[in-house]
Amino acid sequence: MKHLIYITIFLFTTLSFGQNTGLIVGKVLDNEVNDAPLVLANVSVKGTSLNINTDLTGMFVIENLEAGDYTLVCSFAGYDTKEISVHVDALQPAEVSLSLAASTISLGELALLTAVAQKDDKSSASLN
Repeated sequence: MKHLIYITIFLFTTLSFGQNTGLIVGKVLDNEVNDAPLVLANVSVKGTSLNINTDLTGMFVIENLEAGDYTLVCSFAGYDTKEISVHVDALQPAEVSLSLAASTISLGELALLTAVAQKDDKSSASLN
């Protein structure tokens, strides 16, 4: 009888301390180059400080998330930033695949960037 009580207490303790968190597994691809992996793309969870970069295969894993709905924000230099909604379940990993397209720049933005660059060049030249 004593063994049955110990086993019951052990099982109850194990279940009560079990992790109730989920994870997101995903891949970030380059829409411009036949869905090649984007290495070191930034993936963050909106509204939190969770931030991770993709590996050499474009893969990322975000762990220890409470069950619920999240918004992932994916960015890469020269590409449009993309947001995607993900539902995290504690029993099964959420799998996502993101494909980023190259960003376009308007002529007005290009003129502004050129003007700022020229202004910086003039101010640094006057210091010398």
